[in-house]
Amino acid sequence: MCVGLTVFSRLPGIVDIIGWGIVYLLGLTWVVYFVERAAQRIESENAQSQWETSKEGAAGWIPKAWENHSGEPGWNPFDPSALYYQRAKWWLVSLLFLCLVAAESVALMEFVPILFKQVDHNDIVKSVGSAYDALQRSQMWALAGVPFVIILFLLTVRERLRQSLSLLVGYSCLFVVVYLLAHLKIAGSSEGYDLPEGGGKDSIQASSVKVQKIIKKKYVINPYSSVVFSAPPPIDQIELKELTEDSQNRYQVGQGGDGNTGDGDGSGAGFGNGTGKGKVAFIRLKHGDRGWDRNFGIGGDRNMLLEYHLRTKQKVADETEYLDTGLLPNMPALKNPPLLYICGTGSLPLSAIDKKNLKQYLTERHGMILGDNHGGPGFHQHFIAMMNEITGVTPVAIPRDDLIHQRPYALPQLPIVVAHGPPVPLGWKIDGRWAVYYHPGALSDAWRDDHAGIKKDVYESCYQLGVNVMYYSLKEKNKWLQSQKP
Repeated sequence: MCVGLTVFSRLPGIVDIIGWGIVYLLGLTWVVYFVERAAQRIESENAQSQWETSKEGAAGWIPKAWENHSGEPGWNPFDPSALYYQRAKWWLVSLLFLCLVAAESVALMEFVPILFKQVDHNDIVKSVGSAYDALQRSQMWALAGVPFVIILFLLTVRERLRQSLSLLVGYSCLFVVVYLLAHLKIAGSSEGYDLPEGGGKDSIQASSVKVQKIIKKKYVINPYSSVVFSAPPPIDQIELKELTEDSQNRYQVGQGGDGNTGDGDGSGAGFGNGTGKGKVAFIRLKHGDRGWDRNFGIGGDRNMLLEYHLRTKQKVADETEYLDTGLLPNMPALKNPPLLYICGTGSLPLSAIDKKNLKQYLTERHGMILGDNHGGPGFHQHFIAMMNEITGVTPVAIPRDDLIHQRPYALPQLPIVVAHGPPVPLGWKIDGRWAVYYHPGALSDAWRDDHAGIKKDVYESCYQLGVNVMYYSLKEKNKWLQSQKP
């Protein structure tokens, strides 16, 4: 059942990939067809011109179809005898080969020390992180040699094959650019995010209550009946409860009074520095670990986003999103997302650029990170090491009476679905606020449709914790926006 829900939730992405694959193949087919027709026509014209102008034509000389009749190569990409399809000079091939050797040598120099590096057991996490960064650099230099390999191959084959391969590479590159432009919005918005406008206070709306009708059933016993009743239960203790309304953990907008959850003097639920088009978003960070998208979208994150709307009345986005760290610097400084959710099962592979962007996001743009461990000690160690390096501070246990555990919900204890680390929430504080909140117990598993099979009081507490962290990040961002005003 869970596997079916997961596949169904990712079905739009699968259909998207298949659809674009079909478009690519259809486009490639038409490109090959028209290019081949154009090449054959040009070759036929060249051959005919050579036959008519050659002095040896009467003697039965047969010209080569790919030779240009003018004797000088042209620039027509459909002409197999064009200038850039000619065989390259030996010095050009040698130069490209030397560039390839240089790139691969640098990659090897970056990789070899990893094999012989002595790992300090007292600082194993930092050592593994340094080795991973070196491996990343090695891979980048290795990939830098790929274009040289392609160019060298194109320069050594015959003209017609070189033309076909060149057009194939050109078409593929153009298709990739179109695909990325079409999907740029899916991977996050470079326009940034606004807070929803409004106001309110730090009090949650009252939760809904199941309305029950108690029906008392009376038994009439015939003393002359052949049926023997031994010790019939007291009538007053027999109750049949008929459920007439079931909230199913959903909250109605407007119930529990007229109060709104927010921070400001405006009308409606929201924030004083928000805008009319602002909406609360739930955004996760995409990284190299295979578990980065666990519980993403429908049936997972989206449930949390819906619960936040129903419990606070604030406007939220229609769908959850993900983004790469490379998008953060491109957004306006005041419109970075207030919260980034980071999930993983084994590690947290971040490059030097990723760490630089996240450091700027946390320290200069007043962002916040919610970390969620879904794997075990591997992700636990990597996450702590990365956050220590990025923030420049060490984590501390977040106390139960801290504001983040009290507003809008007062949480008596930390809800845990599966303990993948010590059952203590860790926090990294910058300038008096929590910049990073780390949960060790698979928090988003409780947000799934099946709630990972846990009890209602546990997954309800997980929803409440999610609301508290989201609200905390939004309120702190609202304060920071107010301080940036002249």
